[in-house]
Amino acid sequence: MAKPIQLDFPARDHEAEMRQRLADAPVEHAAAILEFLELLDVLHERRILSTLRGAAGAGPDIAGYIAHATAQPESIRALRNAITLAKMLGEIDPELLDAIHRSLPKRRGEAGGEPEKVPGLWRIAKTLGSPPVRRALFAGALVLVGVGTYLERTRGRK
Repeated sequence: MAKPIQLDFPARDHEAEMRQRLADAPVEHAAAILEFLELLDVLHERRILSTLRGAAGAGPDIAGYIAHATAQPESIRALRNAITLAKMLGEIDPELLDAIHRSLPKRRGEAGGEPEKVPGLWRIAKTLGSPPVRRALFAGALVLVGVGTYLERTRGRK
C-alpha cells in the first residue's frame, strides 16, 4: 500500500513580508513616488488639498444641498433640455458645421485691410433665391412647424 506524502509548508509571516515589500518600495518605485510628491506639492500650493479637505468634511451637507437642488422642477427640466441638446448636437454632421464656417466671409475690415464692400439689393435678392439658401430656409421652416405643433398641443391641454 502506498504511503501518503507528507507536505509540511513553513508558516508564512505576512507581517514580515509586508515590511520587506515596504522597505523595497522606495527603490523600486522611486520615479513614481517623486512624481506623486511633486503633484502633491502643486495641489498644496494651489490650495486644492484644503478645498478637498473642506469638501470631505462638509460631505453630508453638500450631498443634501445637491439632492435638494436637483429635486426642483427647474433643475429637472434643465437636465432634460441639456440631454436633448446633446442628442441634437450629436446628430449634426461635423462636415455641415465646417461648411458653414468656411462659407462665412472673412472680415477684412478688422485686420486693417480695405473695408468690405456693401452688397447691393440685387445681389442680396439673388443670394436669397439661391438653392442653398432656400434649403436652409426650408430647414428653419420645419423647425418652426415643430415648435408650432408643440405649442398647439400644449394649448389644448390647458
